[in-house]
Amino acid sequence: MIAAKRFLAAAAGRIQAMAASADVSLTVAQVWRGLAAVALLGAGFGALQAGAVGALIGGTGFVAGAVAALRFNRHRRDRVIEGQLPGFLEAIARGLRSGLQLGPAAVEAASSAPAPLCHEVAPLAAELQRGIRSADVFERWASRRPHSGTGLAAAAIAFAATAGGARARAIDGVAATLRDRAALELEVRSLTSQARASAMMIAVLPVGFMLLSVGVGDDGTGFLFTAPLGLSILALGLGLDVLGGLWMHRILNSRS
Repeated sequence: MIAAKRFLAAAAGRIQAMAASADVSLTVAQVWRGLAAVALLGAGFGALQAGAVGALIGGTGFVAGAVAALRFNRHRRDRVIEGQLPGFLEAIARGLRSGLQLGPAAVEAASSAPAPLCHEVAPLAAELQRGIRSADVFERWASRRPHSGTGLAAAAIAFAATAGGARARAIDGVAATLRDRAALELEVRSLTSQARASAMMIAVLPVGFMLLSVGVGDDGTGFLFTAPLGLSILALGLGLDVLGGLWMHRILNSRS
């Protein structure tokens, strides 16, 4: 019983983390209510078509689809944050020009940052207010995000904290670089939108045809959902369809 509770808690935490990466805020209760609603919807649909076996397949399939949707959108929050970073950096630069030191300027910029960036920079502001050295705070932030625009911004601020000279101008330069980078990424996503739509259609069409055949209710549908061989073929087909969808998503997604 204890092991089962730990497993369920870990699963809920994992789904929460996936939802947060997709810029969706969920509590543990909302995670379970959402999964239960999706499972009941799928089970009801499957039960209408193939009884208890159909209910099991439908409930499992709908839950897997919901989790896959979160997985496919796992970088959405990072993209939103990186789009908000130039404004955050420019706010720090304005603070420096007004005579503030880097730490107070960053705290002031963090206080006006929009969501979800505010949740990312709030711990940094708290550390700075406790008197931790600015360079150490931003170096740790850069180490947590080494391969992203956030890491680049953090590394630039950490360097500005230890270097002299025109800090505000340097931070403004990084903000301009991030804006250009975001514009380029948006253009790339726009140019690949047709390929993304085609990949989605290729992955969805087999499932659509299966649902249409279920609605017709022919002998093939009964074999597919009731016979052991039919169930094996169904599981294999759905598994290959999911693998194909993941493969195409991997090819089209520039992030690792």
